[in-house]
Amino acid sequence: MNNDRRFAGSKRILGGVAVGLMVVLGAGCARTGSQETTGQYFNDSAITSKIKAHILEDQALQGFQIKVDTYRGHVILSGFVNRPRQVREAMRIARHTPGVVSVRNDLVVKSATSSSDSGGSYSGS
Repeated sequence: MNNDRRFAGSKRILGGVAVGLMVVLGAGCARTGSQETTGQYFNDSAITSKIKAHILEDQALQGFQIKVDTYRGHVILSGFVNRPRQVREAMRIARHTPGVVSVRNDLVVKSATSSSDSGGSYSGS
């Protein structure tokens, strides 16, 4: 009889641990307004990788450190280039990448005397 009580108590404890574990894991997978889901993270990573690959392939942009950040399809380009046309080319590459919702230009033209030709922002599908 004593062994039956211990076994029943152990089952109860194990059941409680299992339920607690499911609650913790479920809360860890919950989505909040400021966090990406796993699918969004992978989509953003794919967009970033495609843009970086096209920038590396582009003769006009080779050798420049252009940083690409993507969050929910919104892309931010940052870094330094020598000419406004390089900004425009980087913006064109980002805009034409599938999945991009918008592109923000934070690129700085090192030798520019005018900021009016820096490329601007793009919003659209």
